Amino acid sequence: MTLSNTLNYYSLARRRNNAAYIHVERCWPKVDKLSPCEPGCPLQVDIPSFVQAITIGDYQKALAVIREKNALPSICGHICWHPCEDECNRDVLDKPIAIQWLERFIAEHDNNTPQPVARTREEKIAIIGSGPAGLTAAYDLIRKGYGVTVFEAAPVPGGMPATVIPNFMMPTEALQADIKYLESLGVKIHTGIQAGKDISLTSLQERGYKAILVACGAEKNEEIKLPGSHLAGVFTAMSFLRDAKLNKMPRLSGKVCIIGGDSIAIAAARTALRLGASEVQVVCMEAIGDRSQPSNMPVPAWELDAAQKEGVVIIPSLAPQEFISKVGTKVHGITFKKLVAMTPGVKGKVHRTTRGYPLIEMEGPDSVITVEAETVVYAANVFQAKRKMPELGNIGSSAVKGKPFVLQVNKDTFETNIPGIFAVGDKSGTGSHVVEAMAEGRTAATSIDQFLSGKYIIPVKESRIELTIKPEQIPEYFTRKQRWDMPRLLPGEALKTFEAVELGYKEWQALQEAKRCLNCRMCANCIFERGHLCKTTGERLLR
Repeated sequence: MTLSNTLNYYSLARRRNNAAYIHVERCWPKVDKLSPCEPGCPLQVDIPSFVQAITIGDYQKALAVIREKNALPSICGHICWHPCEDECNRDVLDKPIAIQWLERFIAEHDNNTPQPVARTREEKIAIIGSGPAGLTAAYDLIRKGYGVTVFEAAPVPGGMPATVIPNFMMPTEALQADIKYLESLGVKIHTGIQAGKDISLTSLQERGYKAILVACGAEKNEEIKLPGSHLAGVFTAMSFLRDAKLNKMPRLSGKVCIIGGDSIAIAAARTALRLGASEVQVVCMEAIGDRSQPSNMPVPAWELDAAQKEGVVIIPSLAPQEFISKVGTKVHGITFKKLVAMTPGVKGKVHRTTRGYPLIEMEGPDSVITVEAETVVYAANVFQAKRKMPELGNIGSSAVKGKPFVLQVNKDTFETNIPGIFAVGDKSGTGSHVVEAMAEGRTAATSIDQFLSGKYIIPVKESRIELTIKPEQIPEYFTRKQRWDMPRLLPGEALKTFEAVELGYKEWQALQEAKRCLNCRMCANCIFERGHLCKTTGERLLR
């Protein structure tokens, strides 16, 4: 590298103040690629930079890098499904970097006292709903200088992480840390304000809000359309989890059956164990070749593994038919029809599971089984259930007389057919995971800013390519290092409390895990594409 290039690169590094460039005098001046974890993250967080900041002990720098793109590091550190780790190049050597756990570590080491963001724009923006999408949009817009007010129907802000997800998965104090940070920046959050009752799109516009983002979760229609659903002891999953979160659910006893196969069903099962159930069975329609490995269930592997270690039993390939009672009005069990894979020419009632596997109900005397239970929680197709959209006011009268007005949403920009109105999440018809909902909120915030700035609304796209490492590129001398496991309560101890099961990294564990990162766009670019290995990188990766 020439002296001129070195000096120019120093200047670039100072301008970026980027932790990934911790040994700039040895780095190539132009690296126009991405580490695969970056596009793997729906929020496009600069993961290599925050991880490298951990390796040099600069935790506040790491947090600043995360918060450039992620408004809710505490929430993501606990419940993100971390698709970034699926793309990690380190998996070619041993195991992916524990990016989510490192993010949680950094969020727990936040010692900053945030200051309100200066108001530089006169326009004020209303956001209906304080879930991850709404809060992310609020964060991006407040940092652009707008006045932002969030209206939430629930008594507490946070959406499902605050009202449904159990504390042993999403601790309340971690959630509150993220929300308090947003409020400290100037975001105003009003709870107990219901769309269609207390506010409407029309009333918000009359109050001077120049743009409105509808980010409220639609009301789920949890009606159970099975005979016997009126029996005492039958609960819908969302109401069961909400009551448990608010300590309103009574202690359980005996056998509990959870009907469903997604993350909500698993959360309900783990909750039932903590409420005193002697046995919990999750009965799902998903077909699995090996019952000990229900890989076809739409549940992250780590959630399923945690549930099974705590004693949850998975029973696959069954479709619920009827709730039954032996005496009186109390549920005592459920009948199920056995399901088999659909083959060409076979006719029957077809079920398509959430991963697209077509199944049909068996016929004959051996096709029906009964599962006994004193309590039943119905969690089947919670996210696919029909939703009742809240009334949002009389803005934009329907072109068809007698029919309700429907917002039409551009799925790339989240603008609607009404100027100044944007929608994400349930209202836009895009059911999504927490981190994906946050990404929608970011895109909507960008569109709102473009709209209020008089610009043509266009989606922002990344043009750089990823740096991918192939097994044949790895030198024989390269050190393999297993990833550090998350310290957690033993299953027997975990069932005694609703406190967090995962305890978080100690500082030395976070440091060792961060040092496993290949820092692909910089260090891996040198090592695997240029055949260079500097002293600083060698000390980090080879020891």
